Amino acid sequence: MQKKVAGTIIYNDQQGSHFLVKHSTNGYNFYQLPVRAGHSPLASVLWDLRYTIGIDVDQLRLYDSIMAELDDEKVAVFVFDHLAVDGQVRAKFDRQGLEFVLASELHELFTSVRVSETMPFTNLSKQIRIKG
Repeated sequence: MQKKVAGTIIYNDQQGSHFLVKHSTNGYNFYQLPVRAGHSPLASVLWDLRYTIGIDVDQLRLYDSIMAELDDEKVAVFVFDHLAVDGQVRAKFDRQGLEFVLASELHELFTSVRVSETMPFTNLSKQIRIKG
């Protein structure tokens, strides 16, 4: 089985904090992809954001990274911020089935992710609002 990695991007506006997620019949999930041969998990996410999605990854800053259990598999999850989000960027993500959703609408996703860190992932959305 090929190792997976996941990523999300946070951006803040007057409504609050938004996370990049994929919507499925089971709810929202983080953007997951296979780790590319010869690449680290982080490099795989950045490669995919640049060449598959088509965004300027030079804008991104790594906000946090965690090891989480997603679909019974341990996966590195990278959280980025500092992306300028406009209609063109949204359209690029939309073509891949990805969208920015308010953190307040992602409670089920945050509570379903089991994290092997000391800080519970469920507090991430609260922490973002304080900083944003």
